Amino acid sequence: MSIGVLHGGELALQRLVDYHEAKANLRSLDSTEIELELDALLNEERPDFKKLQRCVAKMEMSGKESYALMKLEDTVTKAQSKGKPHEAYEFEMLLVETLIYQGEFSKALSYKCLKDEFITDARRPLYKAIIYLSLGYSTDEAKNYCEQFNQIRKGLKRSGKDAQLLEITTKFEKLVVIVEALKEDIKEAKRKAKKNK
Repeated sequence: MSIGVLHGGELALQRLVDYHEAKANLRSLDSTEIELELDALLNEERPDFKKLQRCVAKMEMSGKESYALMKLEDTVTKAQSKGKPHEAYEFEMLLVETLIYQGEFSKALSYKCLKDEFITDARRPLYKAIIYLSLGYSTDEAKNYCEQFNQIRKGLKRSGKDAQLLEITTKFEKLVVIVEALKEDIKEAKRKAKKNK
């Protein structure tokens, strides 16, 4: 997978779009199998971040998000202690994305990877735009991050152009609608989880 696709935010943006479609398949997810898959992926010598991202999304949808968060936090620490800053950065970005999908916006915003300007990575301003919109920050600030996201994407090589992704990246209003739907889904999931306790 090219760095352009990963750092261009294409996978992160696609996940945002795919989120709603995947909700329909919640009952078909085997959480034990997904835990084993996550453990295996996290223990690979050369992590496949695309597979990890899909696996973590499955864990969230099967109700195992706390397990995924714990494993990702441990993996970030291990990568840092082994002197693997790039892997630590990538795992931390995945952790931030996971926190966003859990509605933990303030915690997601606190991670170092969202402050690191040395790596050209479109996910940083995309995640910040989503977080700012979700926390009710100034729409102008969120729009500024969306514009930064578009500028970085223009400079990176990306595979194909999906019309839906292109619309989201060029129309701030479309991103706002998607983030609002995500926030409502998170509220509903938390309400159901509280009711089932």
